[in-house]
Amino acid sequence: MKKKMIPKFLIMGLCGIVLIGCSNNSDPTETSSSTMESEDVESTDTTSSEGSSAISETSSEETASSSTNQESQETPSNEPIDVSSELEMIPELVLLPTTFPTTEPSSVTADIITNEGDNYTVSYIDVQGELAEVTGTIYENPASASEELGTFLNGKSVEPREEGSSNLGYGITGYGEGAAGTQQFSWHEGNWLFSIRSVSEDQMENSGIATKIVAYLEDHYLPAPKDQGIVYIQYPQGGEEVNVDIRWQKNNIIYQLKTTRVPLDALEMVVSMNQS
Repeated sequence: MKKKMIPKFLIMGLCGIVLIGCSNNSDPTETSSSTMESEDVESTDTTSSEGSSAISETSSEETASSSTNQESQETPSNEPIDVSSELEMIPELVLLPTTFPTTEPSSVTADIITNEGDNYTVSYIDVQGELAEVTGTIYENPASASEELGTFLNGKSVEPREEGSSNLGYGITGYGEGAAGTQQFSWHEGNWLFSIRSVSEDQMENSGIATKIVAYLEDHYLPAPKDQGIVYIQYPQGGEEVNVDIRWQKNNIIYQLKTTRVPLDALEMVVSMNQS
């Protein structure tokens, strides 16, 4: 009896079907899990990179802002206020203070009260109130200016005499007198007259105030008046307040500074107006 022979190609085909079936029976979750892990890693890397970039940019912006704010706080503007360019008077004739007796120079503001070709008035204010009012007035000629200033000077000088004299130092002598309930004390330095008036019952030490002023002016220089100038210091009753009126003539112009600050503060502002 002859055996039936199975063709070789049929055997090879059956083996191929079995192998394919084995391959399809492997766990599908392994492939899926592997694919998901790969996608998660890429997503995480991308998110991390974008987050780091955003944080870096935000940090840079905050650092720049902080640096700008710090520079602004560390370097406040302490430049003196200057309104001379806003005045109608010829700039070469305008005199304004550049130094002020204040603990906060950057807080000083200027308010133009009068602005004309022959007259200006500027008010200076800081956090404590008004510092001073400064005026410049052009007269028709020097004689008219001298006459105007002479009217203000009248009665503010004490005649020199031994009685009531005081040594103010630096070779300067002051003189005092009392009349009608007031005490007046005056002295001269160059073309400047200094005059202090107070109420007699307040017993103000006028010569002591004068001594401090003389000492201050040894190292600080007032503008040089053409013919005359005056520093008039007046203490109302009580002696706790003061009015200082400083005027001087330069050619046909009279400059004036008025303040309720103490005399040395007033002098500091006028000294800063010295162009000589």
